[in-house]
Amino acid sequence: MKNPFKEILEHDQLPEIIKNRVMKDVNLINLTIDLADLFLVKNPGLFKTVFSNEEESKNPDNTKDLNNKEDE
Repeated sequence: MKNPFKEILEHDQLPEIIKNRVMKDVNLINLTIDLADLFLVKNPGLFKTVFSNEEESKNPDNTKDLNNKEDE
């Protein structure tokens, strides 16, 4: 069986459009990794507080009643 990678032309250049698309994809992947590193690795407490506040707002039993006179 022939190796198809040996048949690839080594001296041909890719079109600029393909190079640009690949570089944009690589940059997007790097941005995603950097954001994940920033929010999940370097500051995991921020991620926890964002979701804990979101859960409290969804669950009305955990929120304080502002009209409740017993707290005063």
